[in-house]
Amino acid sequence: MAETRTRASGIVTPTRGAPRLTVSLDTLRVERDATGRVTGSRRVAGSADQDAGKETGLLLTEAAERTASAVAGLQSAVAQIHEWHDGDGLPVSRRAELLARVETPGGPVLLGTSGPGDPAGLVEALPWDELGALSEPFVPADPPDDWRERPLLLRPSAASVLVAGAAFSLTSRGGRATAARLAGRRILPQLTLTDLPSAPPGSALDGSGLDASGLNESGLDGSGLDDRGDPALPTVLVDGGRICPPPPLAEGIARGRAVWDHDTGGFGPPPLARLELDGPRAEVPPDAVELVWCVEGLQRYHGDGTVRLQCLARVADRPGGWFRLALRGKPVHLLRQARGLAGPPMAVHSDSDVTTRSLVLAGAAEMEGAGHAVVTVITP
Repeated sequence: MAETRTRASGIVTPTRGAPRLTVSLDTLRVERDATGRVTGSRRVAGSADQDAGKETGLLLTEAAERTASAVAGLQSAVAQIHEWHDGDGLPVSRRAELLARVETPGGPVLLGTSGPGDPAGLVEALPWDELGALSEPFVPADPPDDWRERPLLLRPSAASVLVAGAAFSLTSRGGRATAARLAGRRILPQLTLTDLPSAPPGSALDGSGLDASGLNESGLDGSGLDDRGDPALPTVLVDGGRICPPPPLAEGIARGRAVWDHDTGGFGPPPLARLELDGPRAEVPPDAVELVWCVEGLQRYHGDGTVRLQCLARVADRPGGWFRLALRGKPVHLLRQARGLAGPPMAVHSDSDVTTRSLVLAGAAEMEGAGHAVVTVITP
């Protein structure tokens, strides 16, 4: 049984003339045995005018044009489109990713998103209005005197860092041992954190000749198989605030997450974690301190398990005044201070794929009083 995988990758960088665009294609013919386990692969020639390559170029060109109209500070943008076809050459699934690094008057920030299917809407899905608010003139302001008593609102770009850090703390070697010991204990306030599979729905089933009936009886229900032949199902790490037992490992990789590496001829974990945070809805506090963008080029994750975000922030009732805040703490401890999720969900793509709404947290004074965070103003 065989299937074909195509990855179109591209990068655009500004030059004195037109932006420089480079696109490449990588196509693999992957073989599976009767159990669905990948047994080998070979590279095959792909068409130079393949749709995925064209669409990647169009995606990056649109991103460069939109960035120029918003802040005129694109440093680079990268995009990938992944396509899966079954043994008969019929399409099974597509997924696209876009990530741009943009220089703003407040510092460099990342804009990234991802999604299944047609990539045409990815550029429009990015928060251009919030980025445009950082355009000139940009005059750093002082936070209001009572900023420490105001609730914090982490926009998806900032909230995604906490979500990714919390997932890592629960799935690392030490985190798995802690999760097994504390399974069933409430650690978060009604939040649900889910690890999503990277294998597309229907992978290794459509056109493969595999009998999926037994898998569906086991709960596969239209999902696919990972490259080791295990059902690729969502894994709930925290369910309604309660920690779940860690997923079993097979060959050192969580079941349902094995990815074939053509260059090494073996299996590894997905290159990026795909995560989703859900929970009770909350209204955006009218007096919130909004942490809108994380400034890039600074270390976020530290060896002691803490994250440190240096963010461009503003207050809801003074939208024109920007200042810089630093937020430090352990991701799970910070999420314990959540008051709910606000606004529409957004898929944020950077070092992980995270779908989350804006996160409403307690104020800086309350979190510091509980020993869960340190929040400080960064002075120029």
